[in-house]
Amino acid sequence: MSTVPARRGAVLDAATLRRIEARRRRRKVQVRRRRIVLLAVVALLAFAGSALAGGGSPSAPGYAVRRSVPAPRVFSRLDARIVVPGHRPPLPWPKTGEGAVAVLGSGLVARSPDEREVPIASVTKMMTALVVLADHPLSLGEGGPNLRVTRADAALWVADSQIGDSTLPVRAGEVLSEYQLLEGLLVPSGDNVATMLARWDAGSEPRFVGRMNAVARTLGLAHTHYADASGVSPGSRSTAADQAVLAALLMENPVVRRIVAISSTPFPVAGTIVNYNPALGTDGIVGVKSGFTAQAAACLVTAAYRDVAGRSVLVVEVALGQPGGLAGAASADERLLAAVTGSLVSVRLAHPGSPVATAEPGWSAARVSLASPGLPSELVSWPGTVLDLRVEPLATSVVAPGPRGETLGSVVVRSSGGLDLRTPLVTSSTLPPVPAGWSPASG
Repeated sequence: MSTVPARRGAVLDAATLRRIEARRRRRKVQVRRRRIVLLAVVALLAFAGSALAGGGSPSAPGYAVRRSVPAPRVFSRLDARIVVPGHRPPLPWPKTGEGAVAVLGSGLVARSPDEREVPIASVTKMMTALVVLADHPLSLGEGGPNLRVTRADAALWVADSQIGDSTLPVRAGEVLSEYQLLEGLLVPSGDNVATMLARWDAGSEPRFVGRMNAVARTLGLAHTHYADASGVSPGSRSTAADQAVLAALLMENPVVRRIVAISSTPFPVAGTIVNYNPALGTDGIVGVKSGFTAQAAACLVTAAYRDVAGRSVLVVEVALGQPGGLAGAASADERLLAAVTGSLVSVRLAHPGSPVATAEPGWSAARVSLASPGLPSELVSWPGTVLDLRVEPLATSVVAPGPRGETLGSVVVRSSGGLDLRTPLVTSSTLPPVPAGWSPASG
């Protein structure tokens, strides 16, 4: 009986040993796996550190890692001062009030002497349209969001009509699209529509007016201030030069160009609405906006396409504060258009497709060509105007190596006529790689 426990004890000891050995083998496997993972992490961190320090070559797997380096040195091929050639004839500025002329894509061309800030009446609605379309863009053929006319909107129309304001008749429950409301704003110059659009866009007219003034500051319209969205308030004030610049910018929008060229159009409740611009259709005039109040007198912004050196350009004319009503303002604009057209000059700024500057990265002797795709090759301007062209490189660092199209500065064109054109300066090829170990001190 004594031998059985001894044999059974021996068997148990062998099983325990096997279990211990199995646990030992598992621990060895786990240790090996941990070592492999640790070595992989260390290698990855070392590789990443090398890449961030500028190491590697264009063929190295980590070369896509980029870092901030000083901006390349830029060598301009463009810096110049151009005096526009030709004889500048005297212009028939209005005897009362003020006037200005601008060209789409070229900015302000000429302004009457002794300008001052004056009420601009419904010319204000140009900025209203610009802000609405900036916040709710439309393409040609699009109607945009639909707005249902509220009882408050209908009551606003009644109130504006009773005091003799320019309005678009509306009815509570009527549905009008954004495009239709822009027609009501710019064709019959609906003051009530300006308020409706302001409330829809910003929640209230005061907030919308804040947006109008912010945009005016952004555009550099230093002599422009808005007090309402319609221009009924004499506190909405500007100069002819500022409004000429604004009209040229607004007419870049094809939706606006289509609307302001409408002489009349049907509406569901209002019936046929009629454009108040008396110059529309005369001598090719295609817009833009009329206005009249007792404080502002007659104000009119017109535009017409003209041929300058084989190019069709849109010329904008503004007459503010005219005593002879809208017909008198139209005559003032037409005289300006006739006088300016024959004397406009096309000036070459840069050869199409040619680089306007080169850049030397600093970490490489290779130079990269720089282009400014937004810079017009030619600019339409007025004889005697001084154009200053210069390249303004970035003063801050860039992320390198950079792709083609990396922005390295700006091309600036400033004109004695008030134009301030700024376009991006970009690389037309890829920046060369940063060598391993390169630093500004070593470069």
